[in-house]
Amino acid sequence: MFDRIHTYDLDGVLVDTSHRYRNKSNGTIDLDHWLANRHKMEQDRLLPLAEQYLKDCLSPNIYTIICTSRVEHINDIRYIITVLGAPNKLLMRPYGNMESDGPLKRRQLQRIFNLRQFSKLPKKFWDDNPKNLNACRDLFSQVFHVPSYITETI
Repeated sequence: MFDRIHTYDLDGVLVDTSHRYRNKSNGTIDLDHWLANRHKMEQDRLLPLAEQYLKDCLSPNIYTIICTSRVEHINDIRYIITVLGAPNKLLMRPYGNMESDGPLKRRQLQRIFNLRQFSKLPKKFWDDNPKNLNACRDLFSQVFHVPSYITETI
Protein backbone atom coordinates (compact mmCIF):
# COMPACT_ATOMS: atom_id res chain seq x y z
CA MET A 1 0.00 0.00 0.00
CA PHE A 2 1.47 3.32 -1.06
CA ASP A 3 1.68 6.01 1.60
CA ARG A 4 3.39 8.76 -0.44
CA ILE A 5 4.24 9.84 -3.97
CA HIS A 6 7.64 11.02 -5.20
CA THR A 7 7.83 12.70 -8.61
CA TYR A 8 11.08 13.38 -10.46
CA ASP A 9 11.97 15.32 -13.56
CA LEU A 10 14.57 13.57 -15.73
CA ASP A 11 17.08 15.87 -17.45
CA GLY A 12 19.19 17.90 -15.04
CA VAL A 13 17.63 16.10 -12.05
CA LEU A 14 18.30 12.38 -12.49
CA VAL A 15 20.43 12.42 -15.63
CA ASP A 16 23.23 14.69 -16.85
CA THR A 17 22.58 15.31 -20.54
CA SER A 18 24.75 18.42 -20.82
CA HIS A 19 26.78 16.95 -23.70
CA ARG A 20 23.70 17.00 -25.94
CA TYR A 21 21.77 19.97 -24.55
CA ARG A 22 21.79 23.52 -25.87
CA ASN A 23 19.62 26.58 -25.23
CA LYS A 24 18.49 29.09 -27.83
CA SER A 25 19.28 32.77 -27.28
CA ASN A 26 15.87 33.23 -25.60
CA GLY A 27 16.75 30.56 -22.99
CA THR A 28 14.48 27.81 -24.30
CA ILE A 29 15.77 24.42 -25.34
CA ASP A 30 17.08 24.02 -28.88
CA LEU A 31 14.86 21.03 -29.60
CA ASP A 32 16.31 20.41 -33.06
CA HIS A 33 19.81 20.10 -31.53
CA TRP A 34 18.45 17.82 -28.78
CA LEU A 35 16.73 15.48 -31.24
CA ALA A 36 19.74 15.46 -33.59
CA ASN A 37 21.90 14.27 -30.66
CA ARG A 38 19.52 11.62 -29.29
CA HIS A 39 21.97 8.94 -30.47
CA LYS A 40 24.44 10.15 -27.79
CA MET A 41 22.15 8.99 -24.98
CA GLU A 42 24.62 6.29 -23.92
CA GLN A 43 26.97 9.11 -22.83
CA ASP A 44 24.40 10.45 -20.35
CA ARG A 45 25.53 10.16 -16.73
CA LEU A 46 23.44 9.61 -13.64
CA LEU A 47 23.25 12.47 -11.17
CA PRO A 48 23.36 11.99 -7.37
CA LEU A 49 19.55 12.10 -7.00
CA ALA A 50 19.30 8.95 -9.16
CA GLU A 51 20.37 6.89 -6.14
CA GLN A 52 17.45 8.21 -4.06
CA TYR A 53 15.12 7.65 -7.02
CA LEU A 54 16.14 3.99 -7.28
CA LYS A 55 15.61 3.47 -3.53
CA ASP A 56 12.16 5.03 -3.92
CA CYS A 57 11.39 2.66 -6.82
CA LEU A 58 12.34 -0.32 -4.66
CA SER A 59 10.21 0.82 -1.72
CA PRO A 60 6.77 -0.78 -1.55
CA ASN A 61 5.46 2.36 0.19
CA ILE A 62 6.46 4.98 -2.39
CA TYR A 63 4.67 5.47 -5.70
CA THR A 64 7.36 6.83 -8.03
CA ILE A 65 6.72 8.99 -11.06
CA ILE A 66 9.08 10.33 -13.70
CA CYS A 67 7.46 13.37 -15.29
CA THR A 68 9.60 14.61 -18.16
CA SER A 69 9.04 16.98 -21.05
CA ARG A 70 10.86 14.59 -23.38
CA VAL A 71 8.79 13.38 -26.30
CA GLU A 72 7.76 9.74 -26.01
CA HIS A 73 10.36 7.64 -27.83
CA ILE A 74 11.22 3.97 -27.44
CA ASN A 75 14.95 4.69 -26.94
CA ASP A 76 14.23 7.09 -24.08
CA ILE A 77 11.83 4.65 -22.44
CA ARG A 78 14.34 1.82 -22.79
CA TYR A 79 17.09 3.99 -21.25
CA ILE A 80 14.91 4.97 -18.29
CA ILE A 81 13.90 1.39 -17.54
CA THR A 82 17.32 -0.23 -18.00
CA VAL A 83 19.60 2.47 -16.57
CA LEU A 84 17.50 4.29 -13.94
CA GLY A 85 14.90 1.69 -13.07
CA ALA A 86 11.24 1.58 -13.99
CA PRO A 87 8.99 4.02 -12.12
CA ASN A 88 5.43 3.17 -11.20
CA LYS A 89 4.37 5.80 -13.74
CA LEU A 90 6.27 7.39 -16.62
CA LEU A 91 4.82 10.65 -17.95
CA MET A 92 6.29 11.94 -21.21
CA ARG A 93 5.29 14.51 -23.79
CA PRO A 94 2.96 12.98 -26.39
CA TYR A 95 4.33 13.14 -29.93
CA GLY A 96 3.28 16.39 -31.60
CA ASN A 97 2.41 18.15 -28.32
CA MET A 98 3.93 21.65 -28.23
CA GLU A 99 2.46 22.74 -24.87
CA SER A 100 4.75 24.58 -22.45
CA ASP A 101 6.46 22.27 -19.96
CA GLY A 102 4.81 23.56 -16.76
CA PRO A 103 1.19 23.34 -17.94
CA LEU A 104 1.89 19.96 -19.58
CA LYS A 105 3.34 18.48 -16.40
CA ARG A 106 0.56 19.95 -14.28
CA ARG A 107 -2.16 18.48 -16.50
CA GLN A 108 -0.53 15.04 -16.60
CA LEU A 109 0.07 14.93 -12.85
CA GLN A 110 -3.38 16.27 -11.95
CA ARG A 111 -4.99 13.30 -13.73
CA ILE A 112 -3.12 10.87 -11.48
CA PHE A 113 -3.56 12.86 -8.29
CA ASN A 114 -7.32 13.06 -8.85
CA LEU A 115 -7.55 9.28 -8.46
CA ARG A 116 -9.10 8.39 -5.12
CA GLN A 117 -6.17 6.21 -3.96
CA PHE A 118 -3.70 9.08 -4.53
CA SER A 119 -5.68 12.22 -3.72
CA LYS A 120 -4.81 12.43 -0.02
CA LEU A 121 -1.24 11.09 -0.08
CA PRO A 122 1.71 13.41 0.64
CA LYS A 123 3.52 14.25 -2.56
CA LYS A 124 7.06 15.49 -3.28
CA PHE A 125 8.41 16.88 -6.56
CA TRP A 126 12.01 17.39 -7.73
CA ASP A 127 12.58 19.56 -10.83
CA ASP A 128 15.32 21.85 -12.06
CA ASN A 129 13.02 24.35 -13.72
CA PRO A 130 11.47 26.93 -11.36
CA LYS A 131 8.68 27.52 -13.88
CA ASN A 132 7.65 23.86 -13.64
CA LEU A 133 7.81 23.94 -9.85
CA ASN A 134 5.64 27.06 -9.76
CA ALA A 135 3.12 25.58 -12.22
CA CYS A 136 2.74 22.46 -10.07
CA ARG A 137 3.47 23.75 -6.56
CA ASP A 138 -0.10 23.48 -5.24
CA LEU A 139 -0.30 19.79 -6.27
CA PHE A 140 2.51 18.84 -3.89
CA SER A 141 3.22 18.80 -0.16
CA GLN A 142 6.84 19.75 -0.93
CA VAL A 143 8.73 20.84 -4.03
CA PHE A 144 12.50 20.83 -4.40
CA HIS A 145 14.49 22.92 -6.83
CA VAL A 146 17.48 20.99 -8.16
CA PRO A 147 20.10 23.45 -9.48
CA SER A 148 20.99 22.53 -13.05
CA TYR A 149 22.99 23.77 -16.02
CA ILE A 150 19.83 23.43 -18.13
CA THR A 151 17.80 26.09 -16.35
CA GLU A 152 20.58 28.50 -15.33
CA THR A 153 19.62 30.79 -18.22
CA ILE A 154 15.85 30.60 -17.79
